[in-house]
Amino acid sequence: MGRLHALVLLAWALVRSLLAPLLGTRRGLAEFRSSYAPDRLPPLSPDERRCLPELTGCIACGLCNVGEGERIARSGGVYTGVMDLMLASSRNMPDFDAAVRSFDAVGDDRLAVLEGRCPVRVPMRQVAAFVRAKAAEMADAESVNGKVQAKRNVP
Repeated sequence: MGRLHALVLLAWALVRSLLAPLLGTRRGLAEFRSSYAPDRLPPLSPDERRCLPELTGCIACGLCNVGEGERIARSGGVYTGVMDLMLASSRNMPDFDAAVRSFDAVGDDRLAVLEGRCPVRVPMRQVAAFVRAKAAEMADAESVNGKVQAKRNVP
């Protein structure tokens, strides 16, 4: 019975998804914001969607982490290395506030140096700008909605 119930629910969801555009009941951006606001996941603009593939080129070679040990230690756990930032920031929607603190710990000048070291030329400063913009967007959305949420504590 459980399997049949699951198949019926799945089929119903498929039918609704296929019919929604035809019936004008597509939920749209407002529904997306409503659904994902508690997760602090903002929508992407068309321009952001177009540039995202460029930001996801990190191959996890670790060359950008060479020489970062002292900076990592000074950060008190806020910054764990550039490679982690590149992977997390470009492959999923991270906790933008924590990512911004990490990017601030490394700085754009250092990212510019590390971009030259990267074998696939990941635009690290562009990734940092994307993350900062999304963090600001989430902060603006929270203040507009009147939902001042406590910032997550990150070690």
